[in-house]
Amino acid sequence: MTTRNYDILVWGATGFTGSRLVEYLALNAPAGTRVAIGGRNRSKIEAVRAKLAAKHPMAPISLASMDILIGDSQNAQDMHAIASQTRVVASTVGPYSIYGEQLVRACVEEVTDCCDITAEVPWVHDMNRELNDQAVRNNVHIVSLCGFDCIPADLGCLMLAQYSREHIQQPLLHVKGSIVGIRGGVSGGTMATLGNQLGIEAHRLWKGVKAQMSGSSTPQSQPSNGKETNRAVVHYDQTLGRWQGFWVMSIINSMATKWAGRELNYGPGFSYAETMTARNVFMAIAQTLGFVYLAALMFFSATRNLLYMLRAIPRPGEGPSDKFMKSGFFSLHLEAFSETEVFYGKVSGSSDPGYSETIKYLGESALCLAFDRDESFRPGIYPPSVAIGNKLLDRLRNRGCQFDVARKIIPASHDSAKKVQ
Repeated sequence: MTTRNYDILVWGATGFTGSRLVEYLALNAPAGTRVAIGGRNRSKIEAVRAKLAAKHPMAPISLASMDILIGDSQNAQDMHAIASQTRVVASTVGPYSIYGEQLVRACVEEVTDCCDITAEVPWVHDMNRELNDQAVRNNVHIVSLCGFDCIPADLGCLMLAQYSREHIQQPLLHVKGSIVGIRGGVSGGTMATLGNQLGIEAHRLWKGVKAQMSGSSTPQSQPSNGKETNRAVVHYDQTLGRWQGFWVMSIINSMATKWAGRELNYGPGFSYAETMTARNVFMAIAQTLGFVYLAALMFFSATRNLLYMLRAIPRPGEGPSDKFMKSGFFSLHLEAFSETEVFYGKVSGSSDPGYSETIKYLGESALCLAFDRDESFRPGIYPPSVAIGNKLLDRLRNRGCQFDVARKIIPASHDSAKKVQ
């Protein structure tokens, strides 16, 4: 790689997540890290830079001196000009199926690593099919899915698969995840991406919903440990002693972890299923129907626009307050099945998962690509576990993220049924 002007470019710096990622890097990147910020509107980016510089005048990475790069995400020439100036791009500009393709193409061709927080797994698969061979030849790492969807499930399964190989000497066949505690907000950008995904990927996503509802998203190789893995989405979990309902991110996380399982050879027919804990069976059914109802409202542009008009959902660029994000948390319980053994994992975070934790995940992914690169990295277009797995896992643990595995259930501070929201 030729000498670049910058170590990391934050692309989409004026958005709700992008501006907070700039702040995170200014406060947490190593001294001397060259950070640039970019987007399509110079005046808005200058306003974000000035606001953050006033808020953190003594930040280790000077906010006031961060260079600004301007471009249109859908303009190939702009994206090449931008990608050629930096070693790593951290992109928060979605929906990625609309605004991400030209950036990925430019990064692959300009030999620039890139990470993003898309949850659009079908789009990532499309980019992998079309550009992966070239990315491998150029030794480029395009690391997608670096947000709350899908870091906890993705790196959690990587952790369990490695434990199974090293301590049990058996392949990992199936992991059952359960969100046992969560509090967090949602931004307009996330809702816009959801609406776009429902529109262009309705058929594939509906197949995933039906698989989750029927309990058919189970391993091809069933464990011989007497544990039942073929469960409908609304069910009583004997291990946790709680009812389970549909979880909105389960389809995305299932697709990402299965992909990683194939690439990293977790075990024959490896599968992942995920649900959300409820207070009782009625709440489990209600939350399941609620997610389906929200998806239906977001699918049609007329009802989606009505929700915006009524302020029932935030518009792009809007999101929860800093105070609310600091009060957030999540706890993901993992039950892992090898051929004869059952063991457990815990992944948790102490702030809003969709924003504070996601910003941490993306920021550390960018820093990992910029400064931790070694022979363990796998070039291509992949989920985090495949591309930069253990290095990123180490970074997140050092930042206070819980990724633990044991033979017994691991308690966590947020495992209270009354905190499931």
